[in-house]
Amino acid sequence: MLQLTNVSVNYGRLKESVRTRLIEAGASATFTWGALSDRSDAYQSACRARLSGDGLAWDSGWVEQRVQELRYEGALPEGTPIALTLQIRDDAGEESELYTNVFYNASVKWKAGWIGAAEDEPGRTVYLRREFSIDRPVASATLYACGIGYQKLYVNGEAMDGAALDPATVDYSRTCQYVTYPDFAAHLKPGANCIGAMVGEGWRRNHLAKEQPGAGELNRPFAYAGQPAFTAMLRVTYVGGDTEWLYTDGQWQWGRGAHFSNDIFNGETCDANHASVGWSRPGFTGFAPAKTLKASGGRMRPMILNPVIEHKRWPVLSSWPVGENSVVLDFGQNLAGVLRVELPKLNKGQTIRLSHAEELNEDGTLFTEPLRSAQATDTYIASGDGRDLSVWQPIFTYHGFRYARIDGLGAGFDVRRVTAVELHTDLEIRSAFRCGDAQVTKIHELCVATERANQHHILTDCPQRDERQGWMNDATVRFEETPYNFDIGRMFPKLIRDIVDTQNADGAMTCTAPFVFGGQPADPVCSSFLVAGMQSYMHLGNKDILAEAFDAFAAWENCLLQHSDDYIVNYGYYGDWASPSYACSDDAMGDGAKSAVTPEVFMSTGYSYHNCRMLSTFAAALGRDADAKHWAEMAGKVRAALMDKWYDPAEAKLCTGSQACQVFGLWLGIIPEADAPRAVRRVHDELAASDYRFTTGNLCTRYLMDVLSRYGYLEDAWTLLTKQTYPSYGFMLQQEATTVWERFELKKNPGMNSHNHPMYGAVDYWFYAYLCGIRPTKPGYEEFEVAPVFPEKLMSAQAVVDTVRGEIAVRWTKRYGKLHLHVTVPFGTTAKVSFAGETHTAGSGFHVFSAPLE
Repeated sequence: MLQLTNVSVNYGRLKESVRTRLIEAGASATFTWGALSDRSDAYQSACRARLSGDGLAWDSGWVEQRVQELRYEGALPEGTPIALTLQIRDDAGEESELYTNVFYNASVKWKAGWIGAAEDEPGRTVYLRREFSIDRPVASATLYACGIGYQKLYVNGEAMDGAALDPATVDYSRTCQYVTYPDFAAHLKPGANCIGAMVGEGWRRNHLAKEQPGAGELNRPFAYAGQPAFTAMLRVTYVGGDTEWLYTDGQWQWGRGAHFSNDIFNGETCDANHASVGWSRPGFTGFAPAKTLKASGGRMRPMILNPVIEHKRWPVLSSWPVGENSVVLDFGQNLAGVLRVELPKLNKGQTIRLSHAEELNEDGTLFTEPLRSAQATDTYIASGDGRDLSVWQPIFTYHGFRYARIDGLGAGFDVRRVTAVELHTDLEIRSAFRCGDAQVTKIHELCVATERANQHHILTDCPQRDERQGWMNDATVRFEETPYNFDIGRMFPKLIRDIVDTQNADGAMTCTAPFVFGGQPADPVCSSFLVAGMQSYMHLGNKDILAEAFDAFAAWENCLLQHSDDYIVNYGYYGDWASPSYACSDDAMGDGAKSAVTPEVFMSTGYSYHNCRMLSTFAAALGRDADAKHWAEMAGKVRAALMDKWYDPAEAKLCTGSQACQVFGLWLGIIPEADAPRAVRRVHDELAASDYRFTTGNLCTRYLMDVLSRYGYLEDAWTLLTKQTYPSYGFMLQQEATTVWERFELKKNPGMNSHNHPMYGAVDYWFYAYLCGIRPTKPGYEEFEVAPVFPEKLMSAQAVVDTVRGEIAVRWTKRYGKLHLHVTVPFGTTAKVSFAGETHTAGSGFHVFSAPLE
């Protein structure tokens, strides 16, 4: 048996949904795959790909190679199905079953104008429509549409698909992403047809993204803020070959409807009294001509990123009345999404309000202060007649919540009519982790749930309050964890392009991308820009994104070097941020989050060195030998300056000698190996003397786990993980956490008090990469190591990593006086297994290792 699996085009995995089978065509298309085989030590000896479509017929022929990748060089037809056929031959001569699928080139030359409401009212939902006629048989049709901030499309009264919050959030002044619907013909009928579009505010306009400056930190205009707008093109190809185009132009109409107003932070109002019944069906009258608007300025690109979809519906776990007309609901899980309510018969004007919160006050009411200015409230106003909805679910907003309050349906309302709809970008894969310690397994579940709740086109910091930003300082360690749990094939290139869109001519990127909060240049700890490239390369084998972004990566590091004095970076904003309160410079019950023990400029300079090392690796991979040499030399200069300024060899002490300073230096590999035992001993001694009250923050806490495990203090790392007293993940669990907190303190203030914050979820990397020992050593997992660690008190651990090559599985147990290790190696890959003091080379298949317990 030989069968292909995990097939990807341009490193985006092909799934059932047509939205995952779109590519942005350049001069080539790259196909990668894994395979399932019933033979051990099997690998590919040859492969073949064929493409066919509108005017396209390509056959690679049998290509003799072990690399599980083929590249097509040439043009691809636009918007029509491209049939892909793949087949491989293994080293024994067996040929695989034919793999067949269809994908689409979503790239198109944009010719449509922008339209919107003739009477712009901030916060109001815009309705747009266009009728047209189909007078002969249709062979194919493709719709391309972009509504900024968000759009919801209808054809002849029916919703286009189940995606939410389309299109992807970007800086609209630099880029606009349109959604492609290549199977649009299925929605058309002979005669009159109608396309309807609702356009919401999203990130085009809200109380953060404004056209005019306001007060406070965001006292500046936003280049991408403006009136919500819509642009679309429909191509219809008739049987016989004739093609007709429909564009957004003066023939479109605009109006208002039941979805009255919307705001991503404050919520949505649906007023059935304002319903425009039949507005998206042919024959409707009552709208006025739409207004032609100026383009946002961004170039048009197809949205290739997987859409935000409904992941799960959570039933009410428990409920209780609050007053005579309100009920509080507990869904048992902190999540990001909206409520779905099956509405009873309502009276005209009856108003229902849904309020959301992560936490409760002591009296069982919602604790909403941490939402800050975000109202997080959705409202429905009934018409009392046939215009009322049977099921109400907000469209243009989402909230972070575990608890909700329903006002207006009475204290005896049947709560089984309400579910929480979890929404996030469709990045699911089959990775998994569990171990013999229930708390550690639960921490993993917290980390994954936190990641899911912060995937909405960008990887945000929180889903609930008036922020929801792609903070690049937090992401520097987070982006090393994400590829183990989620599909980064389309997400990381999108994030990299978002950052490139923020860069100035001097290479300065911004702290958030798209840019809302923070500064420019960004905090130097924002190596996440390059880390995203490195993880795409190592986990997927994606060199294309390295080639595309190399000059931008280099420009960012050159910017840091320009902000350096003799190779010491001379600024920093956050550094090793938000450590436990006693290690911060201010009262922790306020918002004090700057480290009192680890200087920002030390962290900044360490990441400058890290960038140079990564740039050298990227250049070598791209065959840019001179650049590889330059950046290796530059790394040496930064390291020499850092060590000369801050290292005391007599004490094996780096900078202040804080836990973060020591472990960061060891993690970077800049402390001499001969000094490493003394350097890490300082960390151990401080932890042991303080009852394991660590002083590391959002970056170095992850590195702390790595370094302790690598240098002989595994039991210290395990103690940190299994603690249940403050500060620890166990303390969060004891306080009912179902997602990871922003701070380790249980606080009662509106400051830095998110209870759904993925930066400390980066510890999940350690579960895969250390506890089960799975780390790629060659791009695309062509080779990987399995080097698990075995804490004394842990009896078993198990992980599955769903890679581009197939599933890697590692399981170890301590039983019957022996240590047992099981390793499953995917077809065509090689594992270097470190076990019981020996290293074994393992080809594909299932492998068992055993050794006496010491």
